[in-house]
Amino acid sequence: MGFWAQLTEQVKNLWRKFSLWQKIMLSGVGGIALIVIIVMSYYAQQPKMEPLFTNLDPRDASAITAKLKEQKVNYKLADDGKTILVPKEDKYQLRLDVAGKVNLGGVVGFESFNETRFGETENDKRVKFLVALQGELTRTIEELDEVDSAKVHIALPQPSLFIKDQKEATASVLLRLKPYAQLKPEQVKSILAFVSHSVEGLKPQNVTVMDVNGNLLSEGLADGPGANLSRISANQLAIKQQYEQDLARSIQSMLERMRGPGKAVVRVNVTMDFDQVEKRSETYGDAVLVSEHAKEESSKGRTNGTGGNPADANMGGPSYGNMGSSGDSEYQSSERTRNYEVSKTVETKVAATGKITKVSVSVLLDGEIPQQEQEQITNAVKMAAGVDLSRGDQVSVVALPFNNELSKKLEEEMALAEKAKQRNEYIKIALASLGALLTLGLIYFIGRNLARQKTQVPVSGFQQVAAMGDLEVDLSLSPEALEKKALRTQIEKLAQTNSEDVAQVLKTWLVEE
Repeated sequence: MGFWAQLTEQVKNLWRKFSLWQKIMLSGVGGIALIVIIVMSYYAQQPKMEPLFTNLDPRDASAITAKLKEQKVNYKLADDGKTILVPKEDKYQLRLDVAGKVNLGGVVGFESFNETRFGETENDKRVKFLVALQGELTRTIEELDEVDSAKVHIALPQPSLFIKDQKEATASVLLRLKPYAQLKPEQVKSILAFVSHSVEGLKPQNVTVMDVNGNLLSEGLADGPGANLSRISANQLAIKQQYEQDLARSIQSMLERMRGPGKAVVRVNVTMDFDQVEKRSETYGDAVLVSEHAKEESSKGRTNGTGGNPADANMGGPSYGNMGSSGDSEYQSSERTRNYEVSKTVETKVAATGKITKVSVSVLLDGEIPQQEQEQITNAVKMAAGVDLSRGDQVSVVALPFNNELSKKLEEEMALAEKAKQRNEYIKIALASLGALLTLGLIYFIGRNLARQKTQVPVSGFQQVAAMGDLEVDLSLSPEALEKKALRTQIEKLAQTNSEDVAQVLKTWLVEE
């Protein structure tokens, strides 16, 4: 007899010795332990699911699920069918497979030319090319980090025999930006250039870019009359908005440190002067002597007294006097020339654009605050914003209770989701612990019964002798000897009446030894 057969026989013999209540209890414990083990094994074998695609259009979700069913891939739907979950280890490979076979977003590119239909006309090919071109442009624009989805429409006029009758091509681009994302004017201009250079005969000024909120993003950005002025205006507006956002963020972070997150709302409005002003000034300093020239002449002589020369009188020259018939004469002359240089300073100033002329700050605080605290907050905001009351800056601080129903609802939903997650974890831990305890209890119960069976002492020999009645007892023997004799007599009788059972018991003892 093999080992497993002997073990099975031992278990059967042990089972026969159990009472009805013991059998029911053992069956219940074993069944519960088996169920727990099966449940834990099932959850342990379940693959971890991660999103394959999110925020899907119903048509895209249908196409993707059909492809997954075709490949016999296990998947789950979440977020009202907008998200498809697949096993984590297969996510990236499935994404590549689906992207190559399913046109996400309903976008068809140049892969449509891989299949040629019999009987296509030139007009069919033209329309097919236009649709493919729109799809390729859409895919490329969606590669921008700020763009969530895009749609491109191109209008190509029918060719005309006369150039003067030929109409220009036009295009429009609809963008859905990601939350809190914003396109810079340079990025919008690059989209205009990209689309216009991808379509034959399309000019940048004939391309319109807008978002799903109806904001025209391409206004004044295309090359053309007034484009430079519009571009400057857009840059000035961007500078103004950036300054307002930075200042509001700085003030709000300061208030939230004091009042708590979500307890303050700050709005800033600044007025900037973008006029370019050029000032030119000339300043003259003190005169400085540069050069000096001096000349002096002097002479002395003696004259006779014969009288004056008539010619001298007629010429009207200088008269040096008449000394008489004879006498001394003296001549002196001096000349001085000085050259002065005046210092000159020429200064040209160009005022920087974007000079702040006025700042207005509005602050809303959640709840009610004392008047003294409100004044302190107002002073702190003035200092943080660099408010100058002399130029007309204004600061307003108002305390009113906020409507927090939406935020409370979201917090409650998040709390419920977290509690549900924790509850599931606790259930898993409890099931695992219960299964382990039941298994250990079952093992302990079976082991204890086996030990009892091995160490069970037969009924007292005197009781057996009294029960048998027909055996003669030698009272001269000791109690131990009488018990041994009675046991031997009983064993002999059992061996004669139930020889098969006795042989089976002996075999079992031999195996245990």
